[in-house]
Amino acid sequence: MSTAPDRQLIRRGWYVHIFTTSGVVVGMMALQAIFEMKPRAAIAFLLITQLIDGIDGPMARQIDVKTVIPKLDGYVLDLVIDYVTCVVVPAAFIHQFELLPADLSLAGTGLVVFLSAMWFSRTDMMTDDHWFNGFPATWNLAAPALYVMQAPQWVNAVVIVGLAMLMLTNVKFPHMMRSEQFRPLTLAASAVLMGALTFGTWADGWSRAATLALIAVYAYFFALSFWRTVIFPRRPVTTPAAATLTGFQ
Repeated sequence: MSTAPDRQLIRRGWYVHIFTTSGVVVGMMALQAIFEMKPRAAIAFLLITQLIDGIDGPMARQIDVKTVIPKLDGYVLDLVIDYVTCVVVPAAFIHQFELLPADLSLAGTGLVVFLSAMWFSRTDMMTDDHWFNGFPATWNLAAPALYVMQAPQWVNAVVIVGLAMLMLTNVKFPHMMRSEQFRPLTLAASAVLMGALTFGTWADGWSRAATLALIAVYAYFFALSFWRTVIFPRRPVTTPAAATLTGFQ
């Protein structure tokens, strides 16, 4: 019996892992842009890491990469990459571009990385119908949004502290790609979010429209969270959802 198909599947599995791992390299490029005080480039790289994170999940599930390459734990790999690209790099963005008052910046970013580490270790981070318990540490989307909206620093402080504290709760947040309820609307809102961040950052004259779009999108997500948490509660599962830590996988 020919082993060519098995080898081909293994090769595809390695391609998926390499593609996933490329996200941390792009994350380092975002960090370099932050150090060089280039917010537009930093946001662009953060959005690219989000796209990689959204594409690799379906690819991995399609070929069952865990079975194909059992010696490499995709969950741990994704966990490490997500903590860098979704927490550490955005925390540097928040501090370097002065989104918080100067006397609170280090404490605020410290709170972000500290509580995010605790959230990433939760054993009940996701429900059986693909809703996160607590804010899912998607600072790679929150920090650029605050930058685009150009809100006062005290407003940013309230938002950042509020989101950080929500990571310790069981308030439900939708998985942008996999939550079952209202999925078409959520996918559309996710597309608007990415578009608003892109146009608000790069296209001159679009900042006001981008701000309005971001406010509308986040209002939708928080309304959805209220609905799922208060109106339609369901018992969460008690195991982590491998490779689904951020919003798009």
